Amino acid sequence: MERRVGLRARTDFGVIARQGQRRARCRGIELGANGIVVDQGRSTRPLAERLLVDLELRLPERIRVLHAVARPVWSYGTQHALRFVRISDVDRLTLAEHMDLLRLRGVPLA
Repeated sequence: MERRVGLRARTDFGVIARQGQRRARCRGIELGANGIVVDQGRSTRPLAERLLVDLELRLPERIRVLHAVARPVWSYGTQHALRFVRISDVDRLTLAEHMDLLRLRGVPLA
């Protein structure tokens, strides 16, 4: 069962996920207004071990890192869907602008 609300776009940018003292480098591969799908690569430990994950989103067109707190929704292999629980309005707007740039570059929105 697939439950999506709002537009989503395929993307590719760096994400740092922190859970306590543990830090994982990931790639943001799909983005929406309410959450993100990240690919953890070849990591041996699952990302979604805790209830909340601190995220640093490193968009290619921005110098400043965006911060968000997210909760895991699902995991499949190395991919993990995270729903934003806490993100500032400015950072949410920056993510929307990133999606607009992707659309202008010809990336289809789902």
